[in-house]
Formats: sequence, structure tokens, C-alpha cells
Amino acid sequence: MARIIATAENFAFGPAGKLVTVAERLSQQGHQLTFVGYGTAFQLARRSGFWKDVIERDTDGDNFGRYCDSSFRNFDLLISCVDRSSAQEARRLDVPVVWLDPLSWWWDDLPEWVSDLDLRITQQSIGSEPARNASRLHNNHVVVGPIVESTPGRESDPNSADLLINFGGGEAAGWYELGKDTNYPLMVVEALHSHVDMTRFSSVAITGGERLVSQCRRQWPDSPYSFECLGHKDFLDRLASSCAFLTVPGLEAPLEAWSAGIPTLFLPPSNSSQYVQLDEYRKRGVAAASIHLRDHLPGLDLMRLPLRDRSAHFLEQLGEFEEKPELRQSWGKRLEEMLNDTATWPQLVDSANAFIDRLGRNGLEHCVEAIEALLLRKGF
Repeated sequence: MARIIATAENFAFGPAGKLVTVAERLSQQGHQLTFVGYGTAFQLARRSGFWKDVIERDTDGDNFGRYCDSSFRNFDLLISCVDRSSAQEARRLDVPVVWLDPLSWWWDDLPEWVSDLDLRITQQSIGSEPARNASRLHNNHVVVGPIVESTPGRESDPNSADLLINFGGGEAAGWYELGKDTNYPLMVVEALHSHVDMTRFSSVAITGGERLVSQCRRQWPDSPYSFECLGHKDFLDRLASSCAFLTVPGLEAPLEAWSAGIPTLFLPPSNSSQYVQLDEYRKRGVAAASIHLRDHLPGLDLMRLPLRDRSAHFLEQLGEFEEKPELRQSWGKRLEEMLNDTATWPQLVDSANAFIDRLGRNGLEHCVEAIEALLLRKGF
């Protein structure tokens, strides 16, 4: 049994959700897992019950190095889901590092030291060449299919009339903050209340980060919708029991929904990576039911820009999108059409299945096998 410390970049729920998926499986294998992190990553991690401990620390804070000096050597391995600070500290302290990267297509650059870490695991997704099986590119680099939780016993309900709406973490420290840089999720909920007939659904659950859930509950105390910040396992259970999934075009939640065979419909993007992802989803035929900012405003070519500029340009356009009531009415009409067009939902599932097949399945199993092989080489 190995003692493993794990962390994820504090960027909405994507990195933390990927980390939780891998960490829980390692816990089932008998390893002892501790989480350290902050913000939305901490929100999601603390809603899982398999950790030995969940520690709130700002991995980008001035005192994080001091914390690492006193604690990291108590662990046999660090798993970092694209959190650079923790990986650097573990490397400095000679603690073996696994770099878990679901976003390799997004980076404009990565530090050279990442290629020297003990193990790099890259998830196949958009921008990837299809690979049906895990492939070892270098001694320390493994490419795997989508890292999603296998779901034996979590069968979808064909008779369900429940709708799950997902905003993900909804913000990212240092990049965009709800109520400061954007009010996008609140705008969407207002549009649902005002412009979309949701009475055909027996229940509507809206999920997101803690700040969003708190604001929604205050602003709409008598809403027919429930507002919830769900742990990863509870989210997957809710997903499986839904007739459809309406989500921002993140990466991890759609991969889970597509793998589970749930009809997936896309809201407009809420951050810069989602803008690019929705472009890619449309190209690959898995977003026939979607709303994009470029449907209403001039298209952005974000990938030619540095990361910070991508975010700034996107947020500028998102602000314009939020402020125009005529746009809200227009895309609200499109949203209602998508939710009513249930006859096309089986084709959404078929297209998603083909996409997941092209990327390669069993990514979680290949990921865990690679980590177990590393631990064996290290004597654990």
C-alpha cells in the first residue's frame, strides 16, 4: 500500500473531477490517499468520502513551500492533475510525481521539467489522434482514452423525465470570478425561468460550484429547480438517472455523459477553453444540439493567442453576450427547441458513442495500471 498525496489545479471542476476519478480507483486498490488544494478543487474533493484526509492549502500561496517541506516527504507519491506548484515542490523534495493531463491540447507551452517527471499520463480528447489502446510514447509518457468512471450498476433510466443542468465549477481563481468577471450562470438560470417551458420535466436539478449554488438559492428561493453542489459520485448517479444532460461545453462532464449514453445538449461556453471545445465538438459531430457565442457574435480565433489573452478576449465577448436582451431571447428560443426535440436525442447518443470509440475506451484502467507499474518500480 502506498501513501499518495494528490492535488488538482484550481480551475473550475474539470481537473479536480479527473483527479477524483483516478484517486478513488487507487483507493479501492488499497492505497491511502490525501488531497491538498483550494478553491473549486477543494470544494469538489471534500465531497468524496474515500480520502484519508482533505487539506485546504493554496498551492500557489507564499506559504505552500513551507507546508510541502513539513509534509511531502511523508508520502510515497504525488499525483498532480496539472497543478504546477505542487509538482515542482515534490520534484524539489525528490518525491515521485505523476502528472495527470486531460488538457494537453490546450497549453501554449509546458515547462521543460514536466517531461522529466516520473510519469506523465495524457488523456485522449479533442485535438488528439485517435488511439483505441493505451500507447507508451516514451518511458515516462502514457496516452490513454477518456478517463471516466466505469458504471456497473449505474444504468440509465429509460423512463426518466428528470433533467440535469450543469455549470461545472463556474469560476477559476486568477482567471474569472462569478459576480466580478461574469454573471453567466445567473443569466442562464434567469433565461430558463423567463423564456423556456420546463414543465415537461418531472424535476430539474442545476449543479455548480458553491458560490453559484448559494447565489441561486438566495435569488430564487421559490424556484421549481433544485440548486446543488454535488460530489463527483453523486453527480454521476444523478447523471445516470436523467433523461438528458444540459451542460456548459467543458471537457470532463461531457466525456462522462457520452460514455454513459446520456443525450447531451450544450449551453453557450462560460470560459475560453469551453469556447474552443464547443468548436471542436461541432467539428466532430457530437454537438448537434448546442448554442455558441459565435452563432450570435463574431467568431473568435482563441488558439492563436497566449493563454491569458484567450481568457481576456473571451470574457470581453461574454460580457457583450450577457448584456443584450435580444440575444438572450434568441438563444432562449433555441434552447427550448433543443429540449423539445427529443426525437433527435438517440442520434446524439449514437454520435457520442462513435466519438468515444475513436478516442479509445478504458482510459481509467490504463491510467491506474500505469500508476501501479510506477509504484511497483519504486518498491511500493
